[in-house]
Amino acid sequence: MLMLYCCNHRSQSVRVAPAIELNAQEQAELTRLSRAKTTSVRLAERARIVLLAAQGLQNREIAEQLGIDRMTAGRWRQRYRRRGSRGSSATCRAARRP
Repeated sequence: MLMLYCCNHRSQSVRVAPAIELNAQEQAELTRLSRAKTTSVRLAERARIVLLAAQGLQNREIAEQLGIDRMTAGRWRQRYRRRGSRGSSATCRAARRP
């Protein structure tokens, strides 16, 4: 995962998660998924992660708000950046052979 580093006045580096920008259609679809009663819990959580990331929240802040692990927030942020909306669906994973 690509992380940017910023330096503050104390000469300490702080990790900054990459930004996510959504167009109006992506924003509407993710909002719909996060609120729909028929959406799986996992998919709704992924949609919320991306929506919060698009608002500029860092992985730690997203994790605190959603009650998830920071690494989970970072993983789905990165997948969405790489694959767009396909990155948040379960169909993007390789199928397991029987």
